[in-house]
Amino acid sequence: MKKLGIIAGIGPESTIQYYRSIISQYQEKLNTKDYPEITLHSINMTKMLNYVFQEDLDGLVAFLQARVQVLEKAGANLAVLASNTPHIVFDELAKKVNIPLISIVKETCKYVAGKGLKRVSLFGTQSTMSKGFYQKKAGLHGLEIIAPGKNQQAYIHDKYMNELVFDDINPETKKRLVSIAQGQIESDNIQGLILGGTELPLILKQEDFPNLQVFDTTQIHVQSIVKRMTED
Repeated sequence: MKKLGIIAGIGPESTIQYYRSIISQYQEKLNTKDYPEITLHSINMTKMLNYVFQEDLDGLVAFLQARVQVLEKAGANLAVLASNTPHIVFDELAKKVNIPLISIVKETCKYVAGKGLKRVSLFGTQSTMSKGFYQKKAGLHGLEIIAPGKNQQAYIHDKYMNELVFDDINPETKKRLVSIAQGQIESDNIQGLILGGTELPLILKQEDFPNLQVFDTTQIHVQSIVKRMTED
């Protein structure tokens, strides 16, 4: 059984969901009351995001590499970043660490394409929506990702960083987010919505979108994590 290491705290609310979901799915998959071995390294989210928003990608890689090395020294056999945004440097980071990393972006794109969808929207931080790393991976699976317009991206980013990260669930924010996605059905002919921020499932659910398939990247990631943990 593989020991999991999690780069956590980006943000805290979604880390709680990761932890609970991994344990629950692990026990369900193995039909056991045992618990998996998990090491969490909760990092300084503000410092990490400063690297992202200042576009210091080399600094971000070095920052994350040092934190993954903490997990390596703790005996982790594989590791994950419990957030979409830092996956902007996932490929570079994976080359610099000694244990396998499981990508939330790769697993999500593969999962969504497997459902037969061709065009989907993507909500998340500004970097996640606009920097192309999701679109690049999606293209490998024949999937087209169409992010909202610039003004809508700015709104989503603001509400994400100033409300959702702090578990502040505002009904007016939810109404506007739903409206943005519904508008993309008309303007971009989308068939689904990727919640490409691990706090977004706190406010948006499948039942909010009767005419769209909604994809919770946290849960997709967790499924892949548990599968890898339990492989021989």
